[in-house]
Amino acid sequence: MAKILSVEDDADLQRVIGRALFREGYEMHYAWNGKEGYEKVLAVNPDLILLDLMLPIMNGIDFLRKLREDKVAKDIPAIVVTSYGDEADMLKYAMETLGAVAYLRKPVQIPELTRTIRGVLVQSPVRAAAAAEIQNIIKGQVRADPRFQSVWINDRLIATLPPKEFVLLKKLMEDSGSVSRGELLKALGYGSAQADALKQVIHRLRQAFSASERRRIKTTPDGYELIG
Repeated sequence: MAKILSVEDDADLQRVIGRALFREGYEMHYAWNGKEGYEKVLAVNPDLILLDLMLPIMNGIDFLRKLREDKVAKDIPAIVVTSYGDEADMLKYAMETLGAVAYLRKPVQIPELTRTIRGVLVQSPVRAAAAAEIQNIIKGQVRADPRFQSVWINDRLIATLPPKEFVLLKKLMEDSGSVSRGELLKALGYGSAQADALKQVIHRLRQAFSASERRRIKTTPDGYELIG
């Protein structure tokens, strides 16, 4: 799963973001000022950076400027997360000149944050290059990318999935026919009494597909089948 570096001096916000993204399956790293953030970039080589603009020691603008001057790190996408008003055009400068790929205003909403992260990771050239080394799962016209947790049909992006939905999709794609409810429960780490929880994950997976593609996830007498 993707490595995310959060560069933020607000300890409470770091804790909230860290817990939420860890639950989503991301590997989290932290820095508390711009200088430490840049050093962590070189040490960790993250797939994405969450960046506050108003940081001590080195502010977010200087951090981005230094990042874009680095031959190795310059293509790592950065999402600005800030409460700073744009009177001095800092946000505009970060976006247009220094290449921040998105921004979110504080107080940040976690669902919006996770959606933005998924979208950025799918489009990132750094991620795309790394993903080329990871073997995709293919079943007919359906392709699942384990690194992005994304699903494609006829080379068109359908969705990026939360961890449980992707585990379920992967299991369905790895089998040529129907997969029993017992096998799916085991793959999800559920017990035999959690059949209703399995139904909920199946429902969310179907909802993630476009309306015209939901027919591919079929209910069978003993479980479910994905039609490629």
